[in-house]
Amino acid sequence: MSGTGLLGLAAGANYVFRGAGAIPERAAEGVEDFRGVLVVPVPPETIVFGTVADPGSLPVILRRLEALGMHVQSVHRVRELPVVQRAG
Repeated sequence: MSGTGLLGLAAGANYVFRGAGAIPERAAEGVEDFRGVLVVPVPPETIVFGTVADPGSLPVILRRLEALGMHVQSVHRVRELPVVQRAG
């Protein structure tokens, strides 16, 4: 079996970031190794789901979320990300 996952993307680990503060939907822009990002505002919290290709990128991702206004309170590795159904 190759090191690539679904659709030929490199394998990675799924993470959930929880914290206070609202951030834009496009939270992952400009952060390499962070894809499939889903931002879910649940006031007063924000939950960010995403796949991190390289665990060494976690500090960069945390700094990016903090710069966008989210005070990250917890980070957890999870097996699967939620499935989003788009209207259309």
